[in-house]
Amino acid sequence: MSRHLASSDLQSLRSQRFAVAMAGLALVIGLVFTGLGVFWVHSTIQRQARERFELLVERVRADVQEHLNAPLQGLHGAAGVYAASSAVMRDEFRAYVQFSELARDFPGVRGFGFMVRVMRSELDSFVAAVRADGEPAFAVHAMSGGPATDHAPDLYVVQFLEPQAGNQASLGLDAGADALRREAIEHAIATGEPTLSKKTTLVQDRQQQAGWLYLLPVYRVGSAPATPAQRKAALLGVLFAPMVVSEALQGAALATQGQADFELFDAERASAEALVYDLDGHLAVARGNIMTTHYTGRLFSASRLVAVGGRNLSLRVSTTPAFEAGVVSPLPLLLGLGGVALSLLLAFCIWLLGSSRARALSVAQHMTLSLAREQQRLLSIVEGTNVGTWEWNIQTGETRLDERWATITGHTLNELQPLDIQSWRSLMHPGDLVGADLLLKRHFAGKTPYFDCEMRMRHKTGHWVWVLSRGRVCAWTRERRAALMAGTLMDITERQAAQLALRNSEEHFRQLFETSLESILQARPDGQVTHANPAACELFGMTVEALRQRGPRGLVDPQDTRLKAFLDERQREGRARSELRMVRGDGTVFECEVSSSIFLDPNNAPCANIVLRDITARKRSEARIVQLNAELEQRVGRRTAELEASNRDLQEFAYSVAHDLRQPFIAIGGFSGLLERWVTDERGKHYIQRIKAGVRQAGELTEALLALANLSRVQLRVQPVDLSAIARRVVDTLQQEDTARAADISIQDGLVVQGDPMLLGLVMEELLSNAWKFTSRQNRTDIRFAALPAQAGDARAETVYVLRDNGEGFDMAHADKLFRSFQRLHAAQDFPGAGVGLANIQRIIARHGGRIWAESAQGEGACFFFTLGHAGL
Repeated sequence: MSRHLASSDLQSLRSQRFAVAMAGLALVIGLVFTGLGVFWVHSTIQRQARERFELLVERVRADVQEHLNAPLQGLHGAAGVYAASSAVMRDEFRAYVQFSELARDFPGVRGFGFMVRVMRSELDSFVAAVRADGEPAFAVHAMSGGPATDHAPDLYVVQFLEPQAGNQASLGLDAGADALRREAIEHAIATGEPTLSKKTTLVQDRQQQAGWLYLLPVYRVGSAPATPAQRKAALLGVLFAPMVVSEALQGAALATQGQADFELFDAERASAEALVYDLDGHLAVARGNIMTTHYTGRLFSASRLVAVGGRNLSLRVSTTPAFEAGVVSPLPLLLGLGGVALSLLLAFCIWLLGSSRARALSVAQHMTLSLAREQQRLLSIVEGTNVGTWEWNIQTGETRLDERWATITGHTLNELQPLDIQSWRSLMHPGDLVGADLLLKRHFAGKTPYFDCEMRMRHKTGHWVWVLSRGRVCAWTRERRAALMAGTLMDITERQAAQLALRNSEEHFRQLFETSLESILQARPDGQVTHANPAACELFGMTVEALRQRGPRGLVDPQDTRLKAFLDERQREGRARSELRMVRGDGTVFECEVSSSIFLDPNNAPCANIVLRDITARKRSEARIVQLNAELEQRVGRRTAELEASNRDLQEFAYSVAHDLRQPFIAIGGFSGLLERWVTDERGKHYIQRIKAGVRQAGELTEALLALANLSRVQLRVQPVDLSAIARRVVDTLQQEDTARAADISIQDGLVVQGDPMLLGLVMEELLSNAWKFTSRQNRTDIRFAALPAQAGDARAETVYVLRDNGEGFDMAHADKLFRSFQRLHAAQDFPGAGVGLANIQRIIARHGGRIWAESAQGEGACFFFTLGHAGL
């Protein structure tokens, strides 16, 4: 039989090889012809697409050239105005430009202008003439950033530029001060031809986009200059049109209808530096020369030169996805798929016809192999389920167990010998024997299709393991008695433990649910309440059955619009928290804080946990707090207004008193001087000197009081202030007044702050004057002003400024009087003063958000420290 099978296999193999060879030959021939057809169709489609792209490129080039040369028509029209008049006035030029519709006829052009070549010696007379021509504020100015040709003997000044709206900044501009613009202007004058400048930024373009100047020289009527020198001599002026590239090419971009992308370069060679327009922006990060690699992924790309204003610009055009979508044709794919399908079908038919006998011979082999595989599959299933198998001869009691059955109980098959039903029953828990026998009898009687029993069996180590024994009778005697039974044994100890843990968890949750002080509801998605704890029943004053009848929506006040947002958030996020108005069983409404989350019940159906808390008392408290805060704000506002009014009255009173006292003191001092001439008595002269000294002191106090009143009325003007420069000016003044004093003055450079320059000048003048005054008795005056270095690692630390001197100093026990008004730490005869200067300094520094303090010792000099925060705080 083995020889027969081998011969059959050999014949089948030969037939299959011949069938495969013929089918393969047919498939190869079909695929070759299919490939040739697909290649020809694809080449035709690509050639047609290339031709359509070339036409598109020419149309884009023509559109770009037309839009860029459009301003030339307006310039020629303006040149006609100058040809028809010996002198064009501003109103005539404005009328011509207003007649033209810039947005429609000249897109991208910001206006038309006229610039005049003016020699520097004639600049004043030219400005006077322009001002007389209806432009009184006309002035010549250069571009910001510094002119490149500031010392040229001639200027090219913009005399007219219409419309003036948006172009006012360019009127009077010396275009010749910029090297790029001068180059284009002089080229246009020398050639007499329209000229396009190189890429620049227009003065009137706030977005600082790429732009050009289109220039057209105008010569005196009747002149026919032939050389550059003659043209320059006969020049009347240069007409120009400032043009924004992106706006000028907007029409050309729209004309592509999304079929093409193009970039324009301000040179014949494309480079990132010369790029002036990029339709889709894909070259925004490009550097250096633009190569073909920048167009990788695009079907076609091409370059063209565009002639504009005597210059050749480079235009790069490439295809877009919209164009390429039109190129893609399903015909090659369909042709290829059809050819492959026909080739495969032909090969399959040839193979089918040639392999009929081979297939008939191999059927037996496949059936044999299938049977073997099925047996192996069943064994694999048994092994994969990790269960033990058993067979029981019910008539003799003999049993057949596998190794896995024995392993479940911790034994080996040899340890369980002899294998019979009694050995099995000896391992079973005594409490499970009765139940197992009952289930077995029911199965033998035909009441259950399977014997299915959970039982405990003793493990070899002595503990009990839970198992599931499942089987059925597979053979019966002639008397319809069970003869043979087979089944499986599965270890379910872990499952039983999990079920026990689940029951414990459910009991724990039940006790928590029942004893919780929080009100808890459980409901279905349709609003049906399924459970309610006692706290919820007490909260609503209803029974569980009444709550079930209402549902959670029936418990919410219908007028509360927050319910929909709450439910939407819970549906979206799986949980939600909000505040809602709830309704008790007796109809009373109360505020409640609600928290809810979605969970799945044992049937995998969505349910919701709802936790409620009565917050009515809290809401009342919050409302009362809001009311009290509002009342407090009103009281504070009234008190603040009263305080501000009182401060204003005090300031006005102080100013008035100080101002009105000045005249009487002046009169007393004057008459004292006159009286001194008539008094010859020494005692009388002494009294007059005392009167004059008192008048001087009263005058100083009045001036101080007036300065104090004025200080509070000054408005801060915050700007950069150089404290170093102010300190040097004050020191220079002090040294000029006392040239004989030896002094060593040190002032740190670059101490620039933000503040009011006048007030900070008073601070530096007062501090330095005090230092100069209190060092007057020293052999050598030593004054130093600097900023202390900030602490390492503290970027937010305040800058502390310090002024040191080697003067008289003061006792720190009296430092609290130092910054008070009209308080002195030294006698007036020793060091004159009103005692107001340091008080004013403290107020000025406080208004700048800073603080001031001092350190000193009697006879050892003084150090004044101060900081400056944000002015106006």
